[in-house]
Amino acid sequence: MTSVFADVENDAAETDLEISLSPKDTLFDITNMKPGDWAPRTITVQNSGSKDFVYHMQLQNSGEVKLFNELLLEIKVGDIELYTGKLAALKSLPERKLTSGTEENLNITIRFPEHLGNDFQGLESAFVFAFTAEGKDNAAAQAMTKVQIDSGVLATTGFGLPGKSSNIVTLMFLGSILVTGGIVLLIIRRYRRVSRFLN
Repeated sequence: MTSVFADVENDAAETDLEISLSPKDTLFDITNMKPGDWAPRTITVQNSGSKDFVYHMQLQNSGEVKLFNELLLEIKVGDIELYTGKLAALKSLPERKLTSGTEENLNITIRFPEHLGNDFQGLESAFVFAFTAEGKDNAAAQAMTKVQIDSGVLATTGFGLPGKSSNIVTLMFLGSILVTGGIVLLIIRRYRRVSRFLN
């Protein structure tokens, strides 16, 4: 399950610098994300105050690192690509300017790489998008977006493919047993056929 909470904190009660995010309740709702899946969403960043500002977006991990380190992230404004790469590699977006009373949409896509195996099933990832707006007079305002993603059970039928950590010696041993069993069955079958012919 993925939830997003937006909260605006101002340095002073009467400040003219205000940043807000939309939607305010839920951005993602992902409960069964599997390799190959992706989730596109849009965060609207609004300058709700009376002063122009520049804002930065930073990413902070607040959960397990295994899945967080593998997820991919794309961020665009219209056709302009701001970031493409691993979620964990994003430290901060280049600063963006918003004039008073305007807004812009950040199109955010999270991807679960197809190559990840069974050892990623059932994992969770939690991270925070932290937005900081800065005005000319060094005033600052903040808004935070919290995200949690649960990876689902990978669908398999019959025997799954061996994971990367499988012991090759064990696989070779099992293969040898199957081949030996097949040879023994052929010998027994031939012996019975010869016995019937002689009797």
